[in-house]
Amino acid sequence: MFIGRKAKKLRKENLDLREQCKSQKGRLADLEAEVSAYEQKIECSTTHVAPLARMIEKLCADFRYAGWDNHPAAMILIQQTRAYFDTIMFHKLEIPEFTGLKEKPDREVQNVSLVNPVPDRKTVESWRRDKAWQKVYGRNYTDIGKLPFPPMQADGFDSGKFVEFSSEEYKSMITGAKASESKRIAIEPGIDAICTEPWGYKRLTEDERGLGRVMHDYWGKWNDMEYEFYWPFCLTTVGEAGNHSIAVACLYHESILACGETSMYADTYMDYGKSEIFHRVTSDGVYWFKDEEPYCMVSNRQKAVIWMILHTIMDAEYPIRYKGIPLNEKE
Repeated sequence: MFIGRKAKKLRKENLDLREQCKSQKGRLADLEAEVSAYEQKIECSTTHVAPLARMIEKLCADFRYAGWDNHPAAMILIQQTRAYFDTIMFHKLEIPEFTGLKEKPDREVQNVSLVNPVPDRKTVESWRRDKAWQKVYGRNYTDIGKLPFPPMQADGFDSGKFVEFSSEEYKSMITGAKASESKRIAIEPGIDAICTEPWGYKRLTEDERGLGRVMHDYWGKWNDMEYEFYWPFCLTTVGEAGNHSIAVACLYHESILACGETSMYADTYMDYGKSEIFHRVTSDGVYWFKDEEPYCMVSNRQKAVIWMILHTIMDAEYPIRYKGIPLNEKE
């Protein structure tokens, strides 16, 4: 009897200690996150986001550049946006001999495997991690997934740390329209920012529309390629076809010039310059803010830099032009 009570007491004490340990670990994680945020804030305010934002503010306030067709703030935007998309150009490049890719099973086997698929443990864990990540860092605006818009707030956000920013309110701030004919500027591969991924090693190297274009000394836009240009991001995105070809164009701009193909035009020009989101959403490189209240944390500092350049340009007192076109239309 005595031994049973003692064992029960020990089990309870053990459970209590486990709960205390779990609680302490949670507090430690919170403190580490807080310290990390402060460290990021110090770094952003002294080395990257804040100094660049201040430079853009001064450039946009300097009326000596008011008449320039290519305002220096716009050129910094192009440089930063191009750098961002250049780093992800080959991010998903598949190289068969290194990835160990296997041939796909025949259609019948594929159909059988897709009937009531049960996700494995790794997949479930991946979903959980993504969900936890989104609660802190938000999620991409899927309607225009390739553009560097700020993230949307995820469901289940930390209301103690972040202000509520619903998907409906977020989407209501974004207004897009077909750009006028006067805004159909020429796009220069290797100079302008282009979002493209060349799919795979074989397409890039063996397809005649890939590196073969440089080898055969020619380059041009094929009929199945579709390009969309977006104001005020000054960014071109590539459709399903043509990723490998445009990647080559970006890599070998000088060779293309020698071939006589100096520029290209997009199939569609979209303008988001009148969107309210440029004026109400900001970032310090650590947090994203709606009306100066944090609604999630920054997962990619370069995107925050691009956004703060855009935010400053859109609020400038006079038109900030790129290739003669104002990024911030003034009435």
